[in-house]
Amino acid sequence: MSARQRKGNAMKVVYQGHEVETGQTTVAGFLSERRIDAARAIVEYDGEVHVPGADLAQVVLRPGAVLDVFQLTAGG
Repeated sequence: MSARQRKGNAMKVVYQGHEVETGQTTVAGFLSERRIDAARAIVEYDGEVHVPGADLAQVVLRPGAVLDVFQLTAGG
């Protein structure tokens, strides 16, 4: 999909406190667009928490949605 096509289908969401545009329709697609590994992320979507392993491909992204993403890392 070209940038022009995406722009026509773009919606605004709030990600980490900032308004951003996306052409994605699911939370999984949104994370992938940002190169975030959903298997290692905790996602708060409009106040609902989704843990790693949740099927985020089934969670429909809505205009104006609020997403906060926390990535799990190993180490000490």
